Amino acid sequence: MLTLGNYRAEANHCARTVIQTLTKRGLFAVLEFYLTERNGLVWLAVILDLSRLQGRLEGFVSAETLHHLSTVLQGKKVFLSNSTGLRYMILLTPVPRLPDSVPYPDLIDLNAIPLGVGLSGPILVPGMRNMLICGEPGSGKSNLLEGILIAALRSGMLLYLVDPDGITFNPDVLNILAAQPVAQSAQEFNALLEKLTAELLRRQSLYHSVSIDGQPPANLEAYNRAASQPLPPILLLVDEANSYFDHKDILEKLTDLARRGRKWGLAVVLAGHNWRAKDVPRALSAMFPVRISFRVADDTSGVVVLGSRRWGKEAQHLRQPGRGILLLDGQYRIFQAYYLQPEQARASLHQPVEIDPLDPLEKTLVSYALQHLEGRFIVNRLAQSLAEQGISHHQVQKVAEQFERRGWLTKPGHATDARRITPELALLAGFSRTGVQAVQERTGSLQPVQAVHG
Repeated sequence: MLTLGNYRAEANHCARTVIQTLTKRGLFAVLEFYLTERNGLVWLAVILDLSRLQGRLEGFVSAETLHHLSTVLQGKKVFLSNSTGLRYMILLTPVPRLPDSVPYPDLIDLNAIPLGVGLSGPILVPGMRNMLICGEPGSGKSNLLEGILIAALRSGMLLYLVDPDGITFNPDVLNILAAQPVAQSAQEFNALLEKLTAELLRRQSLYHSVSIDGQPPANLEAYNRAASQPLPPILLLVDEANSYFDHKDILEKLTDLARRGRKWGLAVVLAGHNWRAKDVPRALSAMFPVRISFRVADDTSGVVVLGSRRWGKEAQHLRQPGRGILLLDGQYRIFQAYYLQPEQARASLHQPVEIDPLDPLEKTLVSYALQHLEGRFIVNRLAQSLAEQGISHHQVQKVAEQFERRGWLTKPGHATDARRITPELALLAGFSRTGVQAVQERTGSLQPVQAVHG
């Protein structure tokens, strides 16, 4: 493993070279040198004291000076930074490069969208985020949408799909997997939005039925912790979205859903070949924190989607299929999107989606109760025994309350009895049917087997 110490000799050589080169150009300054590392890259920072420069400032910052420095440093990248003073940043490690193609992963994190690989590693969009996507034909947009679709299916999300051509989202395949048939016409899209709005209103009513301390849950995660029957997240995927924006009622409904849908578990993904400012009015644009642009034919589309003239122009020069520019958490980065092979996509669409109903904490508590407490769910005993694993009494109590609401713990017959794990919960935690019978008979521990979800 390389450390900064491995680069000290090279940094010293570069420092001497910088001083000699500036002197030859008649540029004199007091310099400070720092060796630093960021995201796996090692840099030499050359800080210039602006109060003690001898020579015109333009001479230090000209493109000719930067090129001269890079040449004498044997092609090393030299960048100019003047955001906090004036400094040269010299990259000592090899220039990182993105791969030309990255296969779509076989395993992905649930409730996260895998996008691809950046210079610092894999890129995931966590949780429910609205996305705006742009890319001309052959740039990788459709493949990315298919990857998002597969991730959503694996995570058990309810899918609402719109595609005017029925090519990216094939109705013959997806009508049986989506919550509603794939919408193609404007009339069908409008009807789909109305059904989606009705589902959110239903969820609003359900939230009020499980109010916590007199208040409805703040989001889907909080609702699912409290409810006896959890709700799946919802994903609305629209390809060629701007082809529908001439219909004012569609745009208004879409804007409203994008604005308030996250509370009820909805994320919206809009994609198109070309975008104009009128396609994404300010009320709609503000609702999309994740922006992606693949190759575009003109800088207008890139500027509108990425919200940056510089990066929008950069999107015109992307050539590698699947190479894109991502705006995520306020930062721009270039990435290579995962490539989903056609046969991989077909196989994924026909695989049954298995959703684990218990999180790791819940499984740990159920397993311990079955193996050490004869199926009794005793909060104090569980908290004391599992304290070394960082599990608190409060966490155990919360899980117990959730299990009770879902009917997964038996009610004690009298005050001295303890709540016990039901056979249904034991099966959900991955214990065998033979072991479940042991729970029913209140004997011995259970032998865990391959998880059975239903």
